[in-house]
Amino acid sequence: MEDKILSEIRKIVPENITGLLPADELDPAGLFLLQHTQDTVTEDNYTEALKAVEGVLEITWEELNTGHWSKVPLAPRQLYTAAAIIKIDILLRSYQQGCGDKTELLQSAMKTADLGILLGAPLSSGDCSMTRVAGLLSHALSMLSSVSEQQQAVSEPSSNTEHSSVMVHNIPGIKGQMLNTLEKPSLEGFRAAHFGPRVPAKLTGCISHWPALHLWRDINYLKKVAGARTVPIELGVHYVHPTWSQKLMTVAEFIEAHIVPQTGEATPIGYLAQHPLFEQVPELMSDIFEPEYCCLSDDLGEGAVTEETDINAWFGPKGTVSPLHYDPKHNLLAQVVGEKRILLYHPDQSENLYPYEGSFLNNTAQVDPEEPDYKTFPNYKNIIAWECHLKQGEMLYIPPKWWHHVRSLSTSFSVSFWWT
Repeated sequence: MEDKILSEIRKIVPENITGLLPADELDPAGLFLLQHTQDTVTEDNYTEALKAVEGVLEITWEELNTGHWSKVPLAPRQLYTAAAIIKIDILLRSYQQGCGDKTELLQSAMKTADLGILLGAPLSSGDCSMTRVAGLLSHALSMLSSVSEQQQAVSEPSSNTEHSSVMVHNIPGIKGQMLNTLEKPSLEGFRAAHFGPRVPAKLTGCISHWPALHLWRDINYLKKVAGARTVPIELGVHYVHPTWSQKLMTVAEFIEAHIVPQTGEATPIGYLAQHPLFEQVPELMSDIFEPEYCCLSDDLGEGAVTEETDINAWFGPKGTVSPLHYDPKHNLLAQVVGEKRILLYHPDQSENLYPYEGSFLNNTAQVDPEEPDYKTFPNYKNIIAWECHLKQGEMLYIPPKWWHHVRSLSTSFSVSFWWT
């Protein structure tokens, strides 16, 4: 069975992969090396071929990690994807021929595909049959996961994530108001009372049918489905703290280092935050469903185009924090495991929250609601906050540009749905 799956993956590898790249924007030597490696790889030179393609990946990695990510051109990202595809092809050939440790080869292929998804960009071609190339890495990963499950069954005892109720502590100096709670509101009722007038609300009874509510409480289930996948983990207090950093690790490594209770030396808080995990691991996407409220749109004019909903994962231990900020889109935050406390502020309070100046952090406030510095930010004294204690199985609707501060009160797994 596994040989059939691996053969299917190799069938969709383009033979002339450099023909799908913008040659005039890339180093000819790198393109030649990549294509030559693909054309000449044989059972007798797997090791040399891997070294060659890894050289292309390392050089491209350095280019991708120089300067701000938003300024990285598309061409080197596409080159990274192409090199990742060739490396996976070589690793799978080695696997099928028994040239090396099968577990290591499979794990290396999966990590390479994950990095290709995270850092690369879809290849393009005038040939419509090549549209499948854009999703090659995701497709390959889905099949590789099947092989991985067949190869190694999870033998660890069941371990449920922490989900006990935690009391919400009052924040000094905040005049809080509790949000309305709606039990599975109708689409039209939600539009009239909240979506249209931009009023936040807690929604209950809307995700009770999700398999994730039961499955994701089991750490071993998450390890089985996504454990071998490489993801970016935020380390430290939060993204505006001077000690904040990021690190790539597998989901299993993240769980062992930051989710499972640790003894001995303290480790920094780790957070899988705002990550499109469900594109990366479609198996997890089958555990949830996009809420029907995401079909509502601000633009009802003729010919209006509705963008796809952005679905992101937020998985971390007790104590993770998203600093006070706002998002430009409608947001439904679904709490699948654990509990969170969210503080919300109306957009008309923006000046009293002292946003950072400049384009990069202008949607983030300098004020820390948990430890406000009234001397530095005096206008914050009279501000009004809405407080929400979000429990497992509940959703919070956050309208566009509403400020919100989020703290996990226990081990937590949330899913956000952003749409316009």
